[in-house]
Amino acid sequence: MTERVVCMSTLAVAPGARLAQAVRRPDGGLLLAAGTEIEADHLRQLVQRGIDCVYVLQEETREAEQIEGDVAAAAARVVHLFRGAGGASRDDLAAAVADYRRRAAS
Repeated sequence: MTERVVCMSTLAVAPGARLAQAVRRPDGGLLLAAGTEIEADHLRQLVQRGIDCVYVLQEETREAEQIEGDVAAAAARVVHLFRGAGGASRDDLAAAVADYRRRAAS
C-alpha cells in the first residue's frame, strides 16, 4: 500500500488518521509526534489551540497516469494564473506556488 502526505483542515480530519508530520506549538514545542493516530480528543485540542491544518497520511488510490495528469494540470493552472509580464519577485512567487501545487498533486 502506497501512502501520500495530504494537508487537511483539522475540521476535516477523521479520528484514526495518522500524522505525517509533527504538530508543534508556535514556540516550537511538540504537541503531537509524527505517526500519531489522531483521536477525537486530539482534534478538539488542535481546534481549541487554533491549529487550522495538519499533514496526514492517506492511502494512494490513483494510478501513475492519473498522478501525472494531476501534476500537469496543477502546473498548467499556475502558468495560467501567472501569465503575462512580471518581475523577479513575481517569478519567484510563481515558482513557489508551482512547487507547492506539484507536491500537493503528486
